[in-house]
Amino acid sequence: MEPAPQPPQPPQPPPASPEAASASASSWLPGPLSSAYEEFYDNVIRPYADPSRDKLLPDHPQALKGREKPTLVVSLDGTLIESQWTRQFGWRYAKRPGVDEFIEALAPFYELVLWTDCMTSADTVINRLDARRRFSHRLYRDATTYTEGEHRKDLSHLNRNMDRVLIVDCASYGFGMQPRHGIALKPYCAAEDVNKDDKSLHSLVPFLIYLALAARKGTLSGSFADELQLLNVSTTIEDGGAAFKEAVNNRFAELRAQNKLPAQRSRAGGGSSSPGGTLWERMKLVRGG
Repeated sequence: MEPAPQPPQPPQPPPASPEAASASASSWLPGPLSSAYEEFYDNVIRPYADPSRDKLLPDHPQALKGREKPTLVVSLDGTLIESQWTRQFGWRYAKRPGVDEFIEALAPFYELVLWTDCMTSADTVINRLDARRRFSHRLYRDATTYTEGEHRKDLSHLNRNMDRVLIVDCASYGFGMQPRHGIALKPYCAAEDVNKDDKSLHSLVPFLIYLALAARKGTLSGSFADELQLLNVSTTIEDGGAAFKEAVNNRFAELRAQNKLPAQRSRAGGGSSSPGGTLWERMKLVRGG
């Protein structure tokens, strides 16, 4: 006998802010103890729970007003690299396949922000990963918000237009304060990818470039988060991006039928891409389809 189907679960609310967590923790305490707890929180806990500054990124230069690139936040740990520590070798790092192509493809279209859960000790690794300085900004653990036992990346502190902000991370809790703005890749594990054929990063590039081009041309009807929801596919990518890629192809077909798919210029410059091949091939972004 098959078990009865379970009713659908309601969506989970986003994590509480540190302020809400503090208020909740002190709400059941008597008046004097509640005041003491709040003072303790403000003086001892808050400096470690809140980001180190209100604006994590500087204001855009006035010269760029009206021409600002959208912002793409990319997590380092588990997303672009895998970190391993052994007694024999200490810390060693494995780079996810497609990292270089991912960065080079998106740098012309986005203000790239690298955000790591480590402190500035990660700079040695970042300098090797981003030797050409394609990332405009680097953020570290002190820029995260510590709540409910996790360091979270609160995008609202970026000092950017949230309609034009997305994040790529390896854990959905990392962007749990703005879940609609994120794509979660399966954490990279080199031991499970012996043939170096992980395509997770490749699968994201055409959609991300489409968003940037459409925003530049003013043809987006909503925010980047809205466009992400229109794909109608899980933004937690566990299959190397196959389902996400199929959903993007379907979305591109709809836009193409409506004559709303922005043309991507060829690498040689001048004119739009060749009309032959698949949409992915025409955008010249993913080797091997």
